Amino acid sequence: MPELGMSVLPGSVVASHLEASAAGLADGTTAPRVGACVGTAGELAAIVEHLVAGQRHIAAALGQLADYVRGRRVDGALSEVLSAAAEASGHSAEALTEARPLLDVVLDMIGAETRLS
Repeated sequence: MPELGMSVLPGSVVASHLEASAAGLADGTTAPRVGACVGTAGELAAIVEHLVAGQRHIAAALGQLADYVRGRRVDGALSEVLSAAAEASGHSAEALTEARPLLDVVLDMIGAETRLS
């Protein structure tokens, strides 16, 4: 692996950690567990902020993978699918960003430490 001046894990390892984290969040937000996973209004806001950032990083990764595949002339359809997924992930991040003012109103009204369960 070339020296990049930072620790770099194989993409499959990083993606595996992403999948495990996303699965943990999905499991934690099921009806029986959401109170323990989310807890307060402030925690909900923090989760949404992390999801926005995560969606943006996923969009970037998918776009870069599309460019990588396109540059190697592997399969035009594959690069198109990756590009479309990157765009969709970016739209998801923007949609979540639009929820921030609503979260701010909730935080102002009830306070970040207010339990939601």
